[in-house]
Amino acid sequence: MTTALEYRRLPVEPDQGLPQRFEVPLGTATFAFSLYASLPHDPRESLETLHDFAPVEHPRVPAAPRGHLVLRVERRDASGARTVLLRKVVPDPELVHHAAELAIVVDRVRIARGNINGPGRLGSEIDVWVARRWG
Repeated sequence: MTTALEYRRLPVEPDQGLPQRFEVPLGTATFAFSLYASLPHDPRESLETLHDFAPVEHPRVPAAPRGHLVLRVERRDASGARTVLLRKVVPDPELVHHAAELAIVVDRVRIARGNINGPGRLGSEIDVWVARRWG
């Protein structure tokens, strides 16, 4: 018998810009989450230009994404700290990333150019959810 996981939203603050780092206690450990994004340089874009990192459904021609979001998760407990996840993530509510006892879902990533290395209310949205798989 399986039970549904209880996801909670991580405290990502898109208006604070990226990179971001914060700690969340879960069970007997504390997890440090780090997020950063990369976009190609385009001097013609305004700071308010939004980039949606969601994959294009059924593209006519395969294309590389214009940017990416990287998520790093470090698990800290009495025995020390270790990285349990480090990867580029794609916003997809059906894609679950496993990091030690955690299940992580990246639901939405829309980043304004001005929120790369800078704060501001520019319309960025980043939704990341976490649940404990056991323990």
